[in-house]
Amino acid sequence: MQVRKGERVAITMRNTSMKAHPMHLHGHRFQVIVIEGVQLTGAVRDTVLVPPDNSVTVAYDADNAGTFAFHCHHLYHMAAGMMGFITYDGVAG
Repeated sequence: MQVRKGERVAITMRNTSMKAHPMHLHGHRFQVIVIEGVQLTGAVRDTVLVPPDNSVTVAYDADNAGTFAFHCHHLYHMAAGMMGFITYDGVAG
């Protein structure tokens, strides 16, 4: 995912499996803004549990230029490919 420094970024994660996934973003803290379709002014954190067969939306301020991992915190899921990267425009990834 490419972002621009200074923008507010929202990410919706949909879990279509029957297992919960603790999703972790490196280099930033995010606010949980929707859980299971319910909007809220949620806690600030760097990891959120995405429940089975549901979704969670988080929002963060792109204020730390670089390339950062975004992944499931179950190591075997991360090793199997449940991992991505957030890269700022103009930063080599």
